[in-house]
Amino acid sequence: MNRRAALYVALAASLLPLLLLLPLGAVWLWQQGWLTYWLIAAAVLGVATYGLTWWLGRDAEIPPATDTGPIAGPNPDFSPLDMAAWQSVEAVARDVAPGIVFDRQQLLETARMTIDAVARHYHPEARHPVWRFTLPELFMLTERVSARLRRVLLEEVPGSHLMRVGDAVRLWEFKPLVGRGAKVFKGVNLVWRVTRLVNPTSALLAEARERLLGAALGDAGNWIQRRGARMWVEEVGRAAIELYSGRLELDAAQLEAADQLSDDIQAPAAVGPVRLVVAGQTNAGKSSLINTLLDTRAAGVDVLPHTAAYEAHELAREGEVEVILIDSPGLDTTADIPALCDLAWDADALLWVTAGHRADRSLDRAALDAIRSRFASEPRRRMPPVRVLLTHIDRLSPAREWSPPYDLEAAASPKARNIADSLTAVAGDLNVAPERLLPVRLQPDTTRYNTELIWPAIAEDLDDAHRARLLRLALQADRKRWRKLLEQAGAAGRTLWQQTSG
Repeated sequence: MNRRAALYVALAASLLPLLLLLPLGAVWLWQQGWLTYWLIAAAVLGVATYGLTWWLGRDAEIPPATDTGPIAGPNPDFSPLDMAAWQSVEAVARDVAPGIVFDRQQLLETARMTIDAVARHYHPEARHPVWRFTLPELFMLTERVSARLRRVLLEEVPGSHLMRVGDAVRLWEFKPLVGRGAKVFKGVNLVWRVTRLVNPTSALLAEARERLLGAALGDAGNWIQRRGARMWVEEVGRAAIELYSGRLELDAAQLEAADQLSDDIQAPAAVGPVRLVVAGQTNAGKSSLINTLLDTRAAGVDVLPHTAAYEAHELAREGEVEVILIDSPGLDTTADIPALCDLAWDADALLWVTAGHRADRSLDRAALDAIRSRFASEPRRRMPPVRVLLTHIDRLSPAREWSPPYDLEAAASPKARNIADSLTAVAGDLNVAPERLLPVRLQPDTTRYNTELIWPAIAEDLDDAHRARLLRLALQADRKRWRKLLEQAGAAGRTLWQQTSG
């Protein structure tokens, strides 16, 4: 006799005394003359059990069978083109069948559908868009998905850090035995439910409890299956967007550093400094802002040979360069707007300076609208964050009054009311949210105002600026593809020459 047969025999032998209780109990009830009463009581309690189960569950909240929305949503660094691809992923996720989580073939088929939808979104003209990626991109995607799975295992699966691959293989080999054991357990459970009718009162309470618990677990199980199926589609779609959007064509060294620095797969890593362009009309206070920022930095600042036309500075904190500050020429006429648009196109954030005591802001609005239109024309980019500094507020009426600080919420004094009104007017004139404006007084000859809030405002925009930077670099990498090919061909030619000449 093998071990499996011995296990079945031992299980049957252990259940035999329990199974004998039913016929022996019926004989004892017949001998005592109570069998008829017992049958009547069992029937009455059975009907009562059904009624109690129905009454307790009539108002139970059952998770809706319809879709309950995305699990995690799109990545914060998605461009407009990526967001459109994400809508395709969500369309598949809304219609996915919950049962796929238990069917390997359906999981793979659903993944294929999701990848195909994303690939066709990015390459609609291609005959086989699924294969429109390079081998380095495939390897990088494998690394990212593996890192995500590793985090999920370590954070969500207890004991995963102790389980070896051999243990998992052995557990999988026991799957048929576990399935047969579940069938045996189901039969034994049915026998037990019949046997416990010897005590009708306890049977009533136990049956009601099991019905309610089973209904709750069944509804919860359906909800979990729906959420699990949707999570599968979203994670496959997220990986496909990373693959087909072209962002994996960034330098391998940068992506490797990004994976090392970032603990959050959803947010892009802040690798490298962002480009912050200071813009505005002439005499708006840009030079004073640059001097203020350079004077308040804790670390050293170096002038960089960024371009021939613009002066750039490194803003460092704790030894790490976080921002490259670019001082653009002041706007004088609409003829200056195209050059500023080109500079903003290569930037990751904008710090716009406008004078609060001047009403001629049409040139600022025209320049900002031109920049917005430029970014809107390229769905693979996103508009960099724009922060507006309202300068020269000391010149607002009454001009001779300057006694900061001012409470702009209560706005009790005429000066405070005029500053608050100016903020509202500038927000409307430049089409910028009011919370994106900061009133400042930069001139050092009198009391400065809110200068200590400038850097925190810049730091608040760094996450969005880094996301814009990654999209900028991805687009640049796409344009440098052929240059990279020539470099690789040259390196291969030099290697071949060395081999043949040696």
